[in-house]
Amino acid sequence: MFNMITNGDNEIRRVLAIMPDGKTGAPCGACREFMAQLMMGKYHDIEIMLDYQHDRIVTLDELLPDWWL
Repeated sequence: MFNMITNGDNEIRRVLAIMPDGKTGAPCGACREFMAQLMMGKYHDIEIMLDYQHDRIVTLDELLPDWWL
């Protein structure tokens, strides 16, 4: 995400976090907070691939249901 900002992009649509075992998973809490602050008002639409093998996708809003903004 920091590379994205460095290169002039400022909107996140989809996220794929790779865990140490090579599988997909949820981004850490700091990354979730960063995405929510970066996309204030639109973070609800960010799609996160939780489980590639089972095609499980959630929105950031589902991972941060009561975010303070």
